[in-house]
Amino acid sequence: MGIALNCDICGREIGGQAFKIEVEGAKMLVCHACQKLGKPYEEEQVSPSQPQHQARKLSVAHPPALPGKRKIELPKEMDQIDLVEDIAQRVRKCRTKLGLSQEDLAKRVKEKLSVIQKIETGKITPDIRLCRELEHELKVKLLAPHTETEDVPPRSPPSEVTLGDIIKIKDKMKTTEEN
Repeated sequence: MGIALNCDICGREIGGQAFKIEVEGAKMLVCHACQKLGKPYEEEQVSPSQPQHQARKLSVAHPPALPGKRKIELPKEMDQIDLVEDIAQRVRKCRTKLGLSQEDLAKRVKEKLSVIQKIETGKITPDIRLCRELEHELKVKLLAPHTETEDVPPRSPPSEVTLGDIIKIKDKMKTTEEN
């Protein structure tokens, strides 16, 4: 199963090539139909003399889909397992039951104390590696086999107002002002 890219303007799934455009200073990844709503741009090349934190700001959130190339696939284990719903409560309950402090648990699973605190408050969800470590240390089940949902109909484009709708309205307003 591949990762589907959705157009940042209309919300539809990008079937073919994704286009990088800039609309009023915002850089977006869009479908063929929406590419005319902005100006194409190229990623700036980061020189070795620039600090690393600037390089991360320039990267695109979604890799573009290239024609004739396969879609990016998730590891098979991602398709086969799910996290349990009440992960924060389970971690906190099992940790206290074993008499461990958050700091002790953090050391055992080789994570920062703040990560354990955020997991227990539900602010973050641990990745699969950390879930497995927590399962081992706390002797609790956090990962469950993936259950297929009944036939889910394909997602239709969003019914709410999109950025593309706003751009079209602005374009109409500009043409009426010019006349």
